[in-house]
Amino acid sequence: MIEPPEIDSAVGMQAYATSSQPCEGVLRSSVGDFRVEEVLGELEASAAAFPGSLPLYKIEKVSVDTFHLERAMAAALKSRVTFAGMKDKRAKSIQYMTPTSAKARRPQRIDGDGFTALLAGYVDRPIVRRASSGNTFEIVIRECGLEVKSCVEEAYRMGAEMRIPNFFGYQRFGAREALTHMVGRELVGGRFREALNQILLRPRLADGVRTREARRLIAEGKYKEGHELLPSGQDIERMVVRRLMTRPDDAVGAIRAVPIKLRRFYVHAYQSYLFNRTVSLALKRGLDLSRVERGDNWAELSSDGLNINRVHGVREPALEGTVPVVQLAGYAYRNYGSRFDTLLEQVMTEERVAPRDFYVEDMQEVSAEGGFRRPHLAMREASFTISERATKMKFTLPRGGYATVLLREVIKPADPVASGFV
Repeated sequence: MIEPPEIDSAVGMQAYATSSQPCEGVLRSSVGDFRVEEVLGELEASAAAFPGSLPLYKIEKVSVDTFHLERAMAAALKSRVTFAGMKDKRAKSIQYMTPTSAKARRPQRIDGDGFTALLAGYVDRPIVRRASSGNTFEIVIRECGLEVKSCVEEAYRMGAEMRIPNFFGYQRFGAREALTHMVGRELVGGRFREALNQILLRPRLADGVRTREARRLIAEGKYKEGHELLPSGQDIERMVVRRLMTRPDDAVGAIRAVPIKLRRFYVHAYQSYLFNRTVSLALKRGLDLSRVERGDNWAELSSDGLNINRVHGVREPALEGTVPVVQLAGYAYRNYGSRFDTLLEQVMTEERVAPRDFYVEDMQEVSAEGGFRRPHLAMREASFTISERATKMKFTLPRGGYATVLLREVIKPADPVASGFV
């Protein structure tokens, strides 16, 4: 069995489904080599405004994360904004956003730092996650040899058979740093000072001399001096340190300086880590991820086959054409005795965390109920072409599916950072 690299194991991706040997290949040699476009489902936009309508913006962005894009769009529209899903920072992405207020500004075009937003029409309500059915990816793998053909074919075949694990990818965990779930782990445990230390003191690969010195000063409680050295791009750290400058003993207040969506994202990342470890155990034990077995929770498929609709209980006999689902850890989790529940229980025991811990008494706004997710990655419209030293792959994944999870099964990189995965 091929052992994944340390960065994979650190985020819970501790196994492969495919049996092919690692092959050469590099992603993101140029910005156009990794493209993703959001696929809107049944959302219909009107060409003309109508009473109570909201403008829908189609946004093309490069090297901008969704949190920063959200803030820039909110400032431009003078309104809070909503979006269907987060997109990889290191990609050329197309996604959609709407303001939440009918009184928002409605420019035809917004040019920002790393993005352009064009007015695409008008809708009757803010866009939500379910408005997107998935994402279409066009990805170029460069510096690859002829062996990549069989690796792609195996990954596509197993994807069609619903046997590629539906891991949460690197981007869910802070890309190169694999940090977000570690903050979430401390929040779930009620260890707020430790969560602060993860945000402020943990070294990063990208840290320069000034940042390293800033972290040293912050560790010594010299918050003002540390704040002055932090680069402007490290806005989260700067927000937290500003709060500590006035109330150094208020760890909860300092964490609340982080925007609420990101605070919740920390906890969601920890749920994702637990899910990844659970599915990794399932792979190692040879469990079939593709079909419902007696005692599983299961779900009906949406009309496009990419997403799931209603989840059914373990005691309900499964209908034809349905798929198994795995619980996400949360305060509403119950052990129904399914094969996946048994594995999740093992992981939570090893992590010394209980479902009740996801209801965070002293910071209730980050509490996480839990939920369900398919153990296998759904995929459609898969194709590829090979030219000299380059392979172009195209496929559509459901919302919440990660292209890098499929690609790691193709390349199995020894160093995902150097290979352009993160």
